[in-house]
Amino acid sequence: MIQKPFTAQSLREVLQWGLHPDSAPHTHQEIAEWCSRYCQVHEEELERSGDKSSALRIADDVDAQWELFLINTYSGAELQRLDFSKVRLPVEWFAGWLAKLKP
Repeated sequence: MIQKPFTAQSLREVLQWGLHPDSAPHTHQEIAEWCSRYCQVHEEELERSGDKSSALRIADDVDAQWELFLINTYSGAELQRLDFSKVRLPVEWFAGWLAKLKP
């Protein structure tokens, strides 16, 4: 589990790990799970403002794309026995999310 505060700066660092999965301290699965928790933490903020920050939109997209990637790549039987820690999203996606993340 990634132990980082749920800030835009932490999101940037987590997404950087996704670019380099061979040397990253966390898997793409752990990155997606962290992004899911990021969204849960900021859900109240979204309910108040009604508008997603760019960081929240990106974290939400990472979480959604992880789920879609699994569903679209593996059969139900494969998913039942899959070691999710070995699954890797395309690194280009991480580059795209980083490019969209406002400094």
